[in-house]
Amino acid sequence: MTDRLQWGWPALLLCAGLAILPAAHAAPATAEGDAEERLDEGLKGFGYLSGLALGCVAKEQRPALEREVMDLNAEISRLLGIDRAFLFTAGFGHGTGVELKIEDCKPVLTRYEARVAKFRQGKGSR
Repeated sequence: MTDRLQWGWPALLLCAGLAILPAAHAAPATAEGDAEERLDEGLKGFGYLSGLALGCVAKEQRPALEREVMDLNAEISRLLGIDRAFLFTAGFGHGTGVELKIEDCKPVLTRYEARVAKFRQGKGSR
């Protein structure tokens, strides 16, 4: 009977700890958590915009834009990690599946160029 009691308490404490564990690992409701989420959403949006831009350029311009997007993805991976580069890539893939009207392309390309410039300025590139 004493063996059961000796092992019963640690098991009970372990179960109580496991019940609390999900709450302890919940996403922090802090400014840091919000900033992380905004960064992730921003990368998805940047990738999506890049995918839309690809659909707006002439066939001859596509290889240059694709190279630029791959370079951006490599920079994101190097600076922020592969998980965040994946978010950019997933957004890009989603954007390439959207067909835009010709009149919507000029604002998309303008926003894309501005976003690329902002990214490069933020990381200290040209």
